[in-house]
Amino acid sequence: MSHSSEERLRWVDCCRGICIILVVYGHVTGGLVASGMVHGGSAFDDFRTWVYLFHMPTFFFLSGLFASRALGRPLGAVLQTRIRTLVYPYFLWTGIYLLVQVVMSRYVNHPPDAGRALHFLWEPYGYGLWFLYSLFLISLLFYLLMLSRMPKEAVLVLAVVLHVAAGFNVFGFWPILNTAMLNFVFYAIGGLYHQTAFAWLSGGKPRYSVLAGILLLGLMTAVALAFGRSKVSIGLMAALLGVAGVVCVAKGLADSIFGNFLSMLGFYSLEIYLGHPLFSTAPRAVLSRCGIHGPAPYVISGLLIGLFASLALAVLCHKFKFPFLYRWPAPKRPATALELTSA
Repeated sequence: MSHSSEERLRWVDCCRGICIILVVYGHVTGGLVASGMVHGGSAFDDFRTWVYLFHMPTFFFLSGLFASRALGRPLGAVLQTRIRTLVYPYFLWTGIYLLVQVVMSRYVNHPPDAGRALHFLWEPYGYGLWFLYSLFLISLLFYLLMLSRMPKEAVLVLAVVLHVAAGFNVFGFWPILNTAMLNFVFYAIGGLYHQTAFAWLSGGKPRYSVLAGILLLGLMTAVALAFGRSKVSIGLMAALLGVAGVVCVAKGLADSIFGNFLSMLGFYSLEIYLGHPLFSTAPRAVLSRCGIHGPAPYVISGLLIGLFASLALAVLCHKFKFPFLYRWPAPKRPATALELTSA
């Protein structure tokens, strides 16, 4: 969910934008279900279950599409990049989430637990940080596998085997490793077949892409309803259909007016992902004080505030050139002799 100064693909940002909306919705609704303000099995909860079929696998797939950028670099340089973009915000936001829990202890579902927070190197603390930890482990594993020159087909088979093993909690001795291995297959598919994906998505009419996406998401829904998610193979099939579906929808919407908005959200998806837990519970306190009840106001206000307040914070940091809340900036590259003479 990071952005760089390199040329960006609009449909990728659009896809990230769609998925970050779904992430915020899922966290808001999940928190409200846990607090009893939204009933389990309600339409809001059912939609959340549907979203969880594919939204995080899509983020891993999109990250994998750009994994090849690291393959020509030494391990030390790759580690340095991962530390700046994944480890640094993981450390920083663990502390931020703990502090916010202390301040908002009356309104959060789980009281602050400094003891558990101190174990964050073993188990992530707070909403969403599992993704950064998992992506760190996954990206390094993929880099090492490709460095070993393992054939693509063998990497794909290994990724599927690891997914199945994680589905049976084989790596349960370290839960975050189990979560990472469950999602490695989506990153690996993006990394192994990025050229095919970019070529396939480079053409086509937008309306056909949206239609194809809707059909794929419909097929995903049918598979999940018909077979459930208890079987690992069915869950994987549903997730892959969902990833393909949302990517096609994003491709079709990328050049529309709505696509502009989604692309902006996608550009700041990391910042929104990290920031939305700070703001999405605030409407709950305000609405309860005003005597407003019912799930819809809580879900809608939590979603909107979570999205736009975290987006506003990200834009302000970007405007004032303060990236340190989300990532440690890369060291400036020294100017070459040619650049100095042409300046």
